[in-house]
Amino acid sequence: MNLYLSKLLSTKNQLSDFWKKFESVLQEHSIQPVLLNHTLDIWCRDFMPIQVGKDQFAQFFLTKDYYQIMNLHLRTDPAPICRELGITPIVPNYKGKPIYLDGGNIIRGYNQVIICEKVFRDNNIHKTKLLDILTDSLKVDHIIVIPQEPDDYTGHADGMVRWFDEKTVLVNDYATAGSNERFMRRFYGALKGAGLDILLVPYCPVESHDFNQPATGCYINYLQVGNKVFLPTFEDKENDEKAIERFGEIFGKENVVTVPSLAIAKLGGVLNCLSWEIN
Repeated sequence: MNLYLSKLLSTKNQLSDFWKKFESVLQEHSIQPVLLNHTLDIWCRDFMPIQVGKDQFAQFFLTKDYYQIMNLHLRTDPAPICRELGITPIVPNYKGKPIYLDGGNIIRGYNQVIICEKVFRDNNIHKTKLLDILTDSLKVDHIIVIPQEPDDYTGHADGMVRWFDEKTVLVNDYATAGSNERFMRRFYGALKGAGLDILLVPYCPVESHDFNQPATGCYINYLQVGNKVFLPTFEDKENDEKAIERFGEIFGKENVVTVPSLAIAKLGGVLNCLSWEIN
């Protein structure tokens, strides 16, 4: 697997401390990421195409509310990056209109995709038709639709759930975060209804009234490279230790590598959001 990150991580002063630690941790495990040129923002997961097969990619459009008006200058055009990498994604559409879908809302694995229902509000396309388009574009057999987390305006599934194996997913323990019971019933029910077993992991969000909700406490937004799980920590000793212990139980203690991530979490994302890969 080739790991890609935005070159901005290495040039932004406010991220210099994070980058030094992150780069050092990756190097300790013989991982040398490729730094992408032409990025205007650091969240590569969302604007880069989705790999759907060997040398096959699907490119969707960022959702219309991804950036506030004041931040439209951060909207990255992935086309020059793809040209530099020598890849030519297909661009799914419906009657000539683009499909709006952020990469962070696509959890692809084991010939299935988990996706948050916000995709239906972002596209004026009948649900059945849209699911058909996505199933074909993402080259999967089945799409599992989950509800949007009430306090997350982005509607990104990668802050909620990740694949562990074909029949098992890791999910946030929303009960400990005092989340809405109806949401929890719908969320866990959608996964169990798809025949999936659930492994709960710590979730310790920080309340904010700002539009840019921080990702502090979102441990599930880890980066996985092979057997190694790069787990974000947030300078919260008690909760960080609980997360390290839990992920160690699931992946093996020797495979869990911590990455101090409070600085980027305050910007609204964590390690999965930052990264992009080609297999």
